[in-house]
Amino acid sequence: MNASTMDWRGLLATLRAHLPAQREAGSVRGSLRWLEEAMRARGAGAAAVRNIVYRDVGTPADKQALHAILGGLCAEVGLNVPPLHLPPGSPADLELLGRRKKRAFRTFMAALRAGRTPRLIVAGQPGVGKTLLIEHLEREIAAQHPPLRVTRLLLGADLGTALTQLPVPGQSGPVELHPGLPFAVQAEQQQQLARQFLRGCLPITPQGEGAEGVGGVLLIRVQQGGQFSGAPPRGDEAAPISAAAWAAEYLLRRAPAGLAVLLALEDDRTLAPADRAGVIRLLPPTPGEARAYLMSRLTVDAAQADALVRRTGRHLDRLTLLASARSGQGFDVPRLLADPEAARLLAALQVALGDDSSAPRSVLEAALGQALDSLPTHLRALIDEINPAEPRPVSLALVREAAALQEADLLRRTRRRLVAALGSAPQWATWSLRVLADLGEWRALADWFGAHPGSAVLAGGLWSAARRFAPPTERAALARWVVVSHATLGRYDHPQARDALFALLAAGELGARVWARVKLAESSVDAGNFEAAAAQLAQPDVQAALSTAGPSGSWFSEAQADALLVEAALRRWQGDLGAATVLVEDPRTAPGGARATLWRGLIAKDAGRWDEALKHLTSVPPTAALLHARARAQEGDLRLRLGQTGAALAALDDACTRLRLGGAAAQERARVEARAATALRRLGQLNAALARSQLAQSMAADADLVLRSRLESESIPLLLALGRWPEARSAAAQALAWLARPGPRRAEAAYRARRTHYRAALISLSRGLGLPYLHPLGGPESDNADLRQARQLLDKLLDAPPRQADREQVLVFDMRLSRALCEPEAGAALWHADLALALTDHPYAEAQARAIRAEALLRGHQPGAALGEINRAHALLRRVSPLGLTDADPGLQALLLTLEVRASLPGDVPGRLSGSADATLGWLERALGEPHLAPFRAGVWREVGRLLEQLGGGEALALVRWPTLDLALWRLADALPLLQTGPGTGVTAESAAPRQPR
Repeated sequence: MNASTMDWRGLLATLRAHLPAQREAGSVRGSLRWLEEAMRARGAGAAAVRNIVYRDVGTPADKQALHAILGGLCAEVGLNVPPLHLPPGSPADLELLGRRKKRAFRTFMAALRAGRTPRLIVAGQPGVGKTLLIEHLEREIAAQHPPLRVTRLLLGADLGTALTQLPVPGQSGPVELHPGLPFAVQAEQQQQLARQFLRGCLPITPQGEGAEGVGGVLLIRVQQGGQFSGAPPRGDEAAPISAAAWAAEYLLRRAPAGLAVLLALEDDRTLAPADRAGVIRLLPPTPGEARAYLMSRLTVDAAQADALVRRTGRHLDRLTLLASARSGQGFDVPRLLADPEAARLLAALQVALGDDSSAPRSVLEAALGQALDSLPTHLRALIDEINPAEPRPVSLALVREAAALQEADLLRRTRRRLVAALGSAPQWATWSLRVLADLGEWRALADWFGAHPGSAVLAGGLWSAARRFAPPTERAALARWVVVSHATLGRYDHPQARDALFALLAAGELGARVWARVKLAESSVDAGNFEAAAAQLAQPDVQAALSTAGPSGSWFSEAQADALLVEAALRRWQGDLGAATVLVEDPRTAPGGARATLWRGLIAKDAGRWDEALKHLTSVPPTAALLHARARAQEGDLRLRLGQTGAALAALDDACTRLRLGGAAAQERARVEARAATALRRLGQLNAALARSQLAQSMAADADLVLRSRLESESIPLLLALGRWPEARSAAAQALAWLARPGPRRAEAAYRARRTHYRAALISLSRGLGLPYLHPLGGPESDNADLRQARQLLDKLLDAPPRQADREQVLVFDMRLSRALCEPEAGAALWHADLALALTDHPYAEAQARAIRAEALLRGHQPGAALGEINRAHALLRRVSPLGLTDADPGLQALLLTLEVRASLPGDVPGRLSGSADATLGWLERALGEPHLAPFRAGVWREVGRLLEQLGGGEALALVRWPTLDLALWRLADALPLLQTGPGTGVTAESAAPRQPR
């Protein structure tokens, strides 16, 4: 090691006595930690500070850097730093790792500096430092002035290939080596190859002669067992000799004048006695040398360094690798790859990681072919195992640089090993499919997706390579799965999906083109552009191909199944549910699998076949994850329509979760979130509903304007339930403004515009009633401008020509009910309720219509008839859900309870209470104790208070029953909700709404 005459500890103690205690970046100036940071900032070895200070162990460069830093600090406080005296010598690594390597280095360099051309042979087993010696010689020679031309030559398994790496001016052509030639001819050709190579190692003068003096340096490393194209090296007598003996004779002894040569051998026993006499035999570093080397490169003490030395076996390449990995310094990648075990590990890292920064431990071990725990210490140092289950390389740059230099055959063997170990297990598909693509096994990839259609989403990551390299048939097969993966996610407009579709449209196979055209039609249906979908299906080649059945699993059979479902969607849009039913039940839809089942449920739902719809929707298997999620969303929507509000919310929440986990498009998730908000509104959970509505709108911020308008419009009833009329009005205006620019979705936009105009009427209705849009709602006793505006809007919508689509019928039903509620004249209100009743097709709808009829009858002073309607509605509501009333619409239940009280409290004498009034109030109090009715209690007691205010003796009865009523501050319609629900419960929305008389 480089011992200096510097008293480092004494200098540091003197300096600290004079240096102010000032902190910089968390460390005191002059402390060991501060010195380490200063060394790191200079690019020197920070880990060497403590070893230099306490043991005087370190490289000359590190000692010089530390001396300069200490000199700067001394100058600040007026101290003089003693000069640093380092003995002239070899590079730091050689100083630390062996006297014989130092002797070889100094001998060779001294001869060169003296203008001589040295010829030197060194020998030693792998790992003693031959490569390190050559690298330092090359670096030192390059620093000479003027620099000499240096040629490095590695003679490995194929000597002939190595010797042809230098172009030689004037050479007629490469020497043709062949093992079948006579031995004498082989020997001559080998020697000719050596002469040509040696000529290329010297610069050429203008006269074509080699330069005078030292013109070049040749540094040769020879591995054992090298041959010339399968033939052994041969000497002058054509007898076979070793590669070492051949190099010593024909590259060193016969080198031209002016060429200095260093020959590094693994074994010198085959050399001539005269040559062996001058060999410098290199030895592995001694334990002390290895210890000092590691201590100078790493922050370790002697005991830790000794432990590392024992694990690496004093193998110099391993010591250097260990030091580089542990210290964070750069790696010599070519030298690292010269170690077969290191090259194998780097190949495994490259194959297992791909473009990622880490890989599951089992994947990396499968690529490597052994457990990471079994790796020697110096190789284990290349892996960061902070997360043992997901190891990563200590340097991604190392893996990338090594990838460019790795042998192709090694990478191929590593990839095949990984594929064989992982097999076809879907959980490892991400890695095995990528590796199959790297191997160019396109047929195997296509077959894998055919066997695992549920994993089509993985095809997207392979498409770029398949587009460029896969044969046409396999490219079309993979393009199909790319399209399927994006279609499954509802992302037909994804650039990759469009690219794969157009690749299929240009395919040579007719079936692929037909299938792609049907998928284009499917994408048009998804976008609501039904005219474009019909045009795609009407193409002659599509019609011709779909007229005859193809073999199972072929392009044609799947195209037929998809085309039938697209045609069913078109018929559904046109309102022809009979034809749509025939299409989805066609046996040729069987290849559609879960998707066909989902469509059968959709058509049955629209056709009013509720039980059949639920049967199909609940039959979509969870293994088809996104289709199952969509089926759950449709189930939730259907249960919402049937009045099964609790079950509807459960299904919609499940669908939202599954769509999120399945990676569905944000627009699709937004639609389902909005329906969940509607379910929450009907359950009276307004704040939760508002959060879901806002979430839905944020998800669709980048969606097309028709969807954004739909979500904006669907928020209007919720805002009205909260009493936020100005916000509801703004939402309606915004939705209609967006719908004025529908793009290709004109039919959908027209329907959404009608829905939004209806909801604009609800704004006027809610304001006209002076109440939030939340049950219990009753019709008005008197008219006002808002109610007139609501009737005008609704009448205009209802006077439009009737449309047959199921959702249009539902819209008319809703408008008839609302029209009855904004009609002050009881007879006219009853007429509209009767028209709504005629449109009912399930118990929940009938219960709604009968409740509104009862409300109109009460306003028409027909309490007996009203009670009959109320009882029928109660009976219908009990049929709504098999789970009982707790699952049925609680708002409708609250309305029926309110209507029943309105029918029961007045007595036979107009304006007076009935004799059973107190019992009626007690019954109501018990009925409203049900937890699911809690959000509606305030509204019910509000209406009861209003009624008691109008009846003689009403306030007195209320005070007798509830002595704590505060009628000094509040009117009865306010005091009862406060008493029954508590402050802040169910009153906020009411207090936001100005009171208007009925």
